[in-house]
Amino acid sequence: MNKHFSTKMSITIFVTPALLIFTIFCVYPLLPQLWMSLHNHNGFQNLGFVGLDNYLSVIKTSSFWTAHKNTYLILAMSVLIGLPISMCFALFIDIQTTKLRRFFKTAAMFPAILSVVVISQIWVAFYEPNWGLFNSILRSIGLDSLTRSWLTDEKTVMMSIGLTFLWQYIGLNAILLYTGIKTIPKNYYEAALIDGANFFQISTRITIPLLQEVIKYVLIVSSLGSMAFYAHVRVMTAGGPGDLSRTVIYQMYYTAFDTSQFGKGTAIAVIFILQCLIISFLIQRFVAREKLEF
Repeated sequence: MNKHFSTKMSITIFVTPALLIFTIFCVYPLLPQLWMSLHNHNGFQNLGFVGLDNYLSVIKTSSFWTAHKNTYLILAMSVLIGLPISMCFALFIDIQTTKLRRFFKTAAMFPAILSVVVISQIWVAFYEPNWGLFNSILRSIGLDSLTRSWLTDEKTVMMSIGLTFLWQYIGLNAILLYTGIKTIPKNYYEAALIDGANFFQISTRITIPLLQEVIKYVLIVSSLGSMAFYAHVRVMTAGGPGDLSRTVIYQMYYTAFDTSQFGKGTAIAVIFILQCLIISFLIQRFVAREKLEF
């Protein structure tokens, strides 16, 4: 038997079960939703085929574009602010003593394992305009003019919710990056130290370049997690004031369940899935294209 053919057969045999499971549990459930998005559906009965009218209807609403603006704002905060902070935190943990390292790893994971509802309620209290932590600090240092009703002011509401989201998951991403750091062979660092490299040079020329696969994974997880941003909004503002803090997932939920327009709700879901696929493809295509070997 041809060796190349034998290799392909082996790959096919091992991949087929996973592909079959993925198709049954991930791909197949999407087909009824795609079909529903082409119909006028109230959640209980199909009221008729409408084709692409649901899609055209949802993209014409201002709430749809507000939700996208908010979602991509959270995505930008997660990638441009959260990921660099997580990387710095991971590098900081790596240089600590064993006891301090254990403490910081525990502290980093603690917010991520708490319920989103608990975290959101804590931060709602922080943002309370009369006795909340942030306004109290501003008043105590004489900056009364900077106090805000953080969760009802249209200029600050999304940044406030986004800060809560970042705080909860920055530590988790830091632990993932730290785990990647520990897989890098120590002889690289020993050679760099012998050559007189400092911490900054070691981090930028050894650690970060060799972490590119882990960074790609964290980037994908953070991006898709930001796109699926919902629970914090639901608890902290319920999409308010008005519809100014809605995200795509919140808009999908509101359209389907609060207004009983399941056809339009699933149309938003299909658009959302396509966007997630595009983001995943772009990250896979342009981030860490060449795998570095140790």
